[in-house]
Amino acid sequence: MVAAAWPGLAGVRGQPALGPQLRDRLAHGADGVARRGAFVRMSSIASQPLFVVCGASLGGVAAAWRLCESGRRVLLAAEHDWLGGQLTAQAVPPDEHALIELGGATASYRRFREALRDHYRADPAFIDRAELTEGCNPGDGWVSRLCVEPRVAAELLEAWLAPHVQAGRLRIARGVVPVQARREGRRILSLTLRNRHGQDEEVHGRWFFDATDTGELLRHAGLRYRLGKEAADSFGEADAPPLANPLDQQPVTAVMALRLMPRATAVQQPARPPEDYAHWRQAHLPGYGHALFSLQMPGAGPGQVASLPLFGTGQTLDWWRYRRIVARSQWRVPRHEVSLVNWAQNDFAQHPLLDGPLPEHEVAAAARRLSLCLLHWLRTEAPRADGGRGHPELVPASDMLGTPDGLAQQVYVRESRRIVGLSTLTQCDIIAAGADSLPLNRSDSVGTVWYPMDIHPTCVSGRGANARVRPFTLPLGSFIAADCDNLLPACKNLSVTHLVSACTRVHPAEWLAGEVAALLAHEADTRQFALAQLHASAAELRSLQTALVAAGVPIRWTDEEAARAAAIVGHHAEPSMP
Repeated sequence: MVAAAWPGLAGVRGQPALGPQLRDRLAHGADGVARRGAFVRMSSIASQPLFVVCGASLGGVAAAWRLCESGRRVLLAAEHDWLGGQLTAQAVPPDEHALIELGGATASYRRFREALRDHYRADPAFIDRAELTEGCNPGDGWVSRLCVEPRVAAELLEAWLAPHVQAGRLRIARGVVPVQARREGRRILSLTLRNRHGQDEEVHGRWFFDATDTGELLRHAGLRYRLGKEAADSFGEADAPPLANPLDQQPVTAVMALRLMPRATAVQQPARPPEDYAHWRQAHLPGYGHALFSLQMPGAGPGQVASLPLFGTGQTLDWWRYRRIVARSQWRVPRHEVSLVNWAQNDFAQHPLLDGPLPEHEVAAAARRLSLCLLHWLRTEAPRADGGRGHPELVPASDMLGTPDGLAQQVYVRESRRIVGLSTLTQCDIIAAGADSLPLNRSDSVGTVWYPMDIHPTCVSGRGANARVRPFTLPLGSFIAADCDNLLPACKNLSVTHLVSACTRVHPAEWLAGEVAALLAHEADTRQFALAQLHASAAELRSLQTALVAAGVPIRWTDEEAARAAAIVGHHAEPSMP
């Protein structure tokens, strides 16, 4: 099934079948960690009519794949060694809505989910007997119906793109970052990429896609963008603050993989406390009052606090099984359990990642130190059920994320710079209340999205939220920048407000952004229409929507999905702590 649905995936079955070059790439790469791999020279294709995808996020991979499927020549510029952004290099299991098995996502995303499951099902040692969620959930974590090892997802994405690489439609430049964009009026002419050795290469293209997690291309191109929190009077949002603050952003997290070893084999005396440990050990969460290093977390509303045990049994929710990716009970020959620590305790909210007083690499490094401090606390001071302190049986799973310290290659970025588009989606469009709990199907829709308005305590105000929203659709105008004719957002950088970005940052929504951006550029380029003309013409909009549906992109919620969603929204918000 996998090989038929996804050409080039036959070698992904089993555990794992990779060539030596790919295996080497997958084994290295992290913020501040030495990487391997030579810079890919791009001059050989610089004169081609290129579609340039800047950033190998999950949306960037989806955009590159869809463009290649449409017959386009594509350059994918990847900063990190693993393709796939939040799913792989950032090590975040899919955050999805309650109807994901039924619909509400693109056909290709749902096929990719099944291909991940097929990878595990093909292993005779895999039992496929999840207890915390329904369906095939290899890690049996309760955050998602699909908790998988990030390296498996990275392997699958590589194999998925491989046919297009082999056919010459796709070139992947690894270890590169954008440093300059050259514009002429409303068009971007070229993008300069810098490799790990400080060498620059200018790449020309007809269309450019900002698929970075941070909206880097928007900044380098000098385009208008929004960042952080808008003021309440900007869009009339009930939960927006009185004053705008671009630095009041969602925190980043350096996710780490921990393995649960038998107590008898655990190292009982960890090394001395890491740098910054004294600071973080005594830190308290502003606005909530509890210690950061504790088993507590922000609750659903401002100032509310909740708590979970570190380890639980049965259907009791706990921290360990929250983002577990290897469950001992899922294997005939038991494996040591592995969980990804992306918790409230290692959210780094001391400094904003973007446009703040510290450069991004310093914020990322500080976030990594916080996670290592949390690990030390878990191993030495975290309360145990027997009344003791410390869990030395928790050790870094250095083989899981392609890094020697068990930390993800890239910090998890929840909030990006966002384009100023022809339309902006706001909280007013998606809030769920009474009759307004029914899905928002709009005439200018280009895709379906649903996820709670989940905001972690932010970097300036410390205010978080977890509010119900109704299923909604993205307007075409949220993809079209008001000041550029050949750039499209393909990640977390749509024209939405800070509040709505909490809903559109998750995996299926980011994948959707990449696919829609690719199809929009392909259609506009084929028919020689400017993006603004597509937006202004009802006939062209209908043609675009027809192309989207034909490509497997749903543009409205079905009656069945609407009925089920209304029942869910009317009852409670989905639990989430992404």
